[in-house]
Amino acid sequence: MSRRVGVVACQGPHPSRLWPNFHILVGVEKQPPLLLRISFGNSMKKRSIDPEKKIDQVIRAARRLFVKKGFYAVPIPEIVKESGVSVGAIYLHFGNKENLAAAIYKKTLDDFLEQYNQRLLGQESTRQKLQVFAELVFDIAENEPDMIKYMLSVRQCPHPDCAAPLCSTKPFQLVQEFVAAGIAAGEVKAGDHLLAAVSYTGVVLRAVELRLQRVLEQPLPELAGELIDNAWSSIKSG
Repeated sequence: MSRRVGVVACQGPHPSRLWPNFHILVGVEKQPPLLLRISFGNSMKKRSIDPEKKIDQVIRAARRLFVKKGFYAVPIPEIVKESGVSVGAIYLHFGNKENLAAAIYKKTLDDFLEQYNQRLLGQESTRQKLQVFAELVFDIAENEPDMIKYMLSVRQCPHPDCAAPLCSTKPFQLVQEFVAAGIAAGEVKAGDHLLAAVSYTGVVLRAVELRLQRVLEQPLPELAGELIDNAWSSIKSG
């Protein structure tokens, strides 16, 4: 006994998108054909994709590579390999490598500012507000060194949005505002508030550089007390 099977072929969308049930005719010679009914039901599940997660993967991977090799030495295919995100998705989200570098810089600063604002809650004096800034920088340098390295090596980003010096970014402008308020309140010695802010942050950032170069062997949070005292002594009144 031989059988002939007739299958309906279709091009374009999967049959389950057109009909909830798909039919196959099975013919047996000299007998009426049998109709088999195949129900697709909900077996075809759509793959869920989180665009924000994908963007974050690209940003973190590209930031690591830019810090390690420099902007110009990292091609897009290497970012694809490191992030696990397709080249099409990268170009769709960022357009080109320059825009990606600018997006990394913006997210790095935004993340820093968000963490700083959280630590500022409940801090009243100028010294306290500057202290939590220094502690945050030290913590990031130990736990997310790529983040702090990218902030310090902004010149690797050729996009115009990265052209402003670090002292002109929002987190450092906040420090300057706190210092200016401290001068007005008599907590910080009289003088130019920008120079005072540079004096304070200079101690903090120099310590980070020495730690990243392994000149300082101890973790920065363990040295924070002495470093912050030195930074504050350079600007405090009296």
